Amino acid sequence: MDGVMHSPTTLPAMPGMLARSLLTLLRNDNSEAEADKIEHEYSLEALSTKRISAYKTMFGGFVSDIPLSLFYCLAQRTHLAQMLDKRFPWPAPGLVHLNNRLEQLGNIKTDQPFYIKASVNVPARGPQVSPRRLRPKFEVSFFQDGQEVVRCESTYQVMKAQGKEAPRAKKPETKIEKPDWTYLHHWQLGSGLGRRYARVSGDFNPIHLHPFTSRWFGFNKPIIHGMYMMARAQADLERIEGKSANYIDVTFKRPVILPARIRLWRNTESSEGYEVRNNDNTQVQLEGKIRFPS
Repeated sequence: MDGVMHSPTTLPAMPGMLARSLLTLLRNDNSEAEADKIEHEYSLEALSTKRISAYKTMFGGFVSDIPLSLFYCLAQRTHLAQMLDKRFPWPAPGLVHLNNRLEQLGNIKTDQPFYIKASVNVPARGPQVSPRRLRPKFEVSFFQDGQEVVRCESTYQVMKAQGKEAPRAKKPETKIEKPDWTYLHHWQLGSGLGRRYARVSGDFNPIHLHPFTSRWFGFNKPIIHGMYMMARAQADLERIEGKSANYIDVTFKRPVILPARIRLWRNTESSEGYEVRNNDNTQVQLEGKIRFPS
C-alpha cells in the first residue's frame, strides 16, 4: 500500500472538534487562490458493538452486520478534522452536503482498527469565482490489514452570505410521471429527528438541529440530514432484498424541511435506482443508486 505512515495521527474525537469548529465561523476568505489538495493520514479505533447497535436501532431493517452508510459517519469525522486544518479556507458549520458515494471493497472486521487516507480538493476561489463553484470534494479510504475495505467520496457546497432578495414566484407543482417507478412506502419525519440522528451519527451541524440555528443558514426550520435519508433507504431496501448493500451513490436534490412526510420510490426497470420524493409526488428530494452482491 503506497504512502502508508508508520505512525499516522489519531483521528480526533468529535466533541472537541465540534467545539473548535465554531472558531472557523470567523473565516471569511474572499482572497484569490488557486485550487489546492489537502492530504492527511489517520488511525481510528475499531467500531464498538454499542456504536453499531445504536446506529442500526435508529433505522431498523438493516441486513448488514455493519451498514455501509455508517462509514459516512466515520468519514465525516475525518472531513471535520480536515476542515479544521488552517489550509481549509471556509467555516465548517453550514457546509451543505451535495452528494455522496460509498463502496465496500473488502471484508470489514469489527475488532480491528482502521488506517485512513484522506484528501480534500479545495477549488480555486476569489472575488470573481461564482459561489456555486465553491464545492470542496473529500475522499476517504479505510484500510484494515493493508487492504482498502471502504471508500467514501463526498462533495459539499460552501454557503456564502447572501443579501435579502425579493421572493420568487412559485412555479405550479405537477405530479411526477414515471411509469417505470414503484411507490414503496412513506416516512413520517418529526421536527426533532435531526437532533436524535445527530446523537447517533455525531453530525451536529446547526442547520439540522433547531429553527434558531438553521436560520443562520437561510432556513426557517431545520432540515434533516441527507445521510439520514440515505441510511433509511438503505435499511428499507436491504429488508426488501434480504441482502447487505455494498455500493450506494446519492445526490441530494432538495432539502427536506422538518417536520415532513416523504416517500420512497424504486425503479422497476433498473433495481439500482431509487428516489425519495415529497408526499405530493411533485419533487425529487434524493436521487440514489444501490447495489447488492449477486
